[in-house]
Amino acid sequence: MIRKTLSRLAVTGAAAALVGITAASPALAADEGPLWYGNRGTVTFNDDGDDITVCDRLADGYGVTGYLERLNSTGTGLVYVIKEDDGGDAGCDRSNNGYDMIGNISHGLAICWHGTGSCVRSNWYFDE
Repeated sequence: MIRKTLSRLAVTGAAAALVGITAASPALAADEGPLWYGNRGTVTFNDDGDDITVCDRLADGYGVTGYLERLNSTGTGLVYVIKEDDGGDAGCDRSNNGYDMIGNISHGLAICWHGTGSCVRSNWYFDE
């Protein structure tokens, strides 16, 4: 009886530890987004192909630019890995540059409106 109870407690403890480790892990890339710039546009990371889709959602005469970015090697600035513009046409634009983001380098999305204002950035995430 005691052996059975201890066995159940060990299994429950291991499961709880696994949940805690999983919850504390950084986000791993699958499809990420969409990241919105108000109602003006979106950028989405597509895990299948490691590229981005950028959509201008508002017919205001301005387009949007989406980025997949990472920190530079010293961690003091940003490197734009993928840049894609959309605006002036129907539909969205999808990048196709052959970038492979596998590894332990954190990446993030950004979207900028071609009018005035600053860009919107996502949280950082990893691919595996």
